[in-house]
Amino acid sequence: MHTNKSLLVVATVAVMLLAAVGVATAVSPVAQTEQPDRQIEVGASGDVSAEADRARLHVGVVATAADATTARNQVAENVTALRATLEELGISDDNIETARYDIDEVRDRAETTATVEYRAVHTFQITLEDPARVGAVVDGVVDSGANRVQGVSFTVSEQRRYELRQDALESAMERARSEAETLAGSADLTIEGAASISADDVHVRPYRVEEAMTTTASGDVAASTAIESGPVDVTASVQVVYNATAA
Repeated sequence: MHTNKSLLVVATVAVMLLAAVGVATAVSPVAQTEQPDRQIEVGASGDVSAEADRARLHVGVVATAADATTARNQVAENVTALRATLEELGISDDNIETARYDIDEVRDRAETTATVEYRAVHTFQITLEDPARVGAVVDGVVDSGANRVQGVSFTVSEQRRYELRQDALESAMERARSEAETLAGSADLTIEGAASISADDVHVRPYRVEEAMTTTASGDVAASTAIESGPVDVTASVQVVYNATAA
């Protein structure tokens, strides 16, 4: 009988312990991740400007003749002289690209009998690593036979472009945060952090001087070659979703 009582006491204690564990499990709250009360989405852009460290000059040779072969030969002769001048100026072949080459038929339909001529065109894009040299290069290529100067664009190198992109993105994010805080304040909310961020393409706007200069029929320069550079503008845009909670 003494043994049975001991077993009964042990069993009773075990049941009480299990009951206690069950109660503890029932009343323990389940941990839950806090969710933001609201979200605020804003779009903003950032702009930065910088001095150009590259210039692109667009020049060419145009010749008109009674037949295509003569027009082609005239252009080829002037282009040979132009390339020699660029070499003397220390401009690498890597910085000279053919932009256009064609020979086409030109008809003067104003006359009773249409007059047929042929026009040959060979244009180049020349990249200068020192924008201050634009005027000197224009003088050189015109003196050597170029009779078309279509314009100059001032821009930045790839490394500088990357640096300006970073600056523009930082500026855009600062504006986005400022706008989000303004919206949150007007709605009695507090910004807790960014839930998502996306960036659009970054735009680089070179400073362009269209038709920087032209030449007369005799090849004389018709405008000044003192071409001044201007600022290069870089713009970045972002879309940001911020978490917000009640203030």
